[in-house]
Amino acid sequence: MKIFSNFDTKFRDRMLEEKILKYSSDKVFVIHRSHYFLLIRVLFPFFVLVLLALIGCFFLAQNDWMMFAIYPLAIVWFLIIWFRPFHKLLKYLYDFAIVDPHGITTYKQKGILKSSIKEIPANRIRSIQIERNSILENIFSYGSIDIITDFTENMQIGLEDEESASVIGLTYVDHPLKIKSRITDICFK
Repeated sequence: MKIFSNFDTKFRDRMLEEKILKYSSDKVFVIHRSHYFLLIRVLFPFFVLVLLALIGCFFLAQNDWMMFAIYPLAIVWFLIIWFRPFHKLLKYLYDFAIVDPHGITTYKQKGILKSSIKEIPANRIRSIQIERNSILENIFSYGSIDIITDFTENMQIGLEDEESASVIGLTYVDHPLKIKSRITDICFK
């Protein structure tokens, strides 16, 4: 189903089916955000915002002369404050990467109406780094995967140094060590 023109909810499935038909199901897999991203970046802020709204309404309702302020504050609340959790929900639903023997394709939702797709050929991947920066990431086994690639434009003009590298980051990924080994198995063997 398409929501507007940017939110094609079947895009990931169609792209995955296309890659499976081209290679095979054991040589293709999808990397998506962990459910912890949904809990930490979407649901927790949502409940905090609801709690703050209820507390604000309670205090405004105590003073009859402040009742006129509820409607403008409610409009500001829904237009500005609720944007962030909604944006994070879209990132949770629509960010993914597909790994196949010829490389990695990443799809990132950059904003409400902006997205980007990057294809990284396997021969351009320099290294894959794992980051787990907090105790929660270590306990629940999720983290970030950074894929260091050769920057194609600089490679064409003969620059091959660290500054010509590009980093593709995949954040809030379940079991990043297993995913790293699976990427190396598929892309480099």
